Amino acid sequence: MSCPKCGSREVALLPSNEFLCRRCGHRWAIPHVDYTWIETDIKKAKLFEKYIDAPAESCEELLAQLMKELDEKNARLLAAKILIQRAERRKLSKAELARLYSDAERCFQ
Repeated sequence: MSCPKCGSREVALLPSNEFLCRRCGHRWAIPHVDYTWIETDIKKAKLFEKYIDAPAESCEELLAQLMKELDEKNARLLAAKILIQRAERRKLSKAELARLYSDAERCFQ
């Protein structure tokens, strides 16, 4: 952390939730931290557990269900993760594994 006014690294945190530069005396507010990503990660973990053993077998089926609760990017990433985990959990032939991996790859597009 450095002072935005003079660049000094001699900065103190005040009880008023402000920073104070000990060199020039400049005060500035602590930046607001956005924690919504934590809520999204928790939601994705719950959805992973919900859909890991669900009967939906293709990327399209999983996406349709996941996009009801997540944005498209997160839904695609989670669908691919679910398909890959399913493939790794099952004892499948190489052809079946290749099919599941290609389906998971389509989820990223």
